[in-house]
Amino acid sequence: MLLLGLSAPTDDDPFGGPLLRALASPGASGTRLVVSTTPSVLAREGSGIAPTHPVADTLRQMAALADGLVITVPESGSAPAASLRTLLNWLTWPAEDSPLVDKPVAVLTTSAGPAVSSPQPYCEVERMLFSAGADIVGPRTVIGRAAQVLREREDGQVTFDDPGAAVRLLFHIHRIAAAARQNAGLPPTDDSRPWLL
Repeated sequence: MLLLGLSAPTDDDPFGGPLLRALASPGASGTRLVVSTTPSVLAREGSGIAPTHPVADTLRQMAALADGLVITVPESGSAPAASLRTLLNWLTWPAEDSPLVDKPVAVLTTSAGPAVSSPQPYCEVERMLFSAGADIVGPRTVIGRAAQVLREREDGQVTFDDPGAAVRLLFHIHRIAAAARQNAGLPPTDDSRPWLL
């Protein structure tokens, strides 16, 4: 299974990219997570929706080739950052031509403070994904105190300092891979088992 992980640029989401990089290695069995941040040319506020853009076309092709997507959203008390909304606009509009139609998508949220859920940014992202016909895989996973949970090593790899957070996130990746296999009409993997969480 090939999953595409997307996050806003570091200025808007300092933890999204590292979180996806931590999940990309080693990843769930038989699942490969390819990580991409919002290309700067698409992240500029006011870039709006145009009929076409070469970078956006490439992003849409990547999403179409992926079996599922993992999108990170930083927790905040307001709507998601303009860069993330712009990224999702390119992927979800026009809805009838979106590469996300019937595609399993997981939304992971991060917070600098405790894992207190602020629904507004998540709901806006979820609304955009629903409007494009995406199949949102839940339940919602929030990683609090992300600066302490995610550790970047000297070799550039990112690890988890909180085993509980790592387990919750790996279960989420397993669920989206299972949904992608089911949507593709593939049998469950040999290591599939009834997950209790």
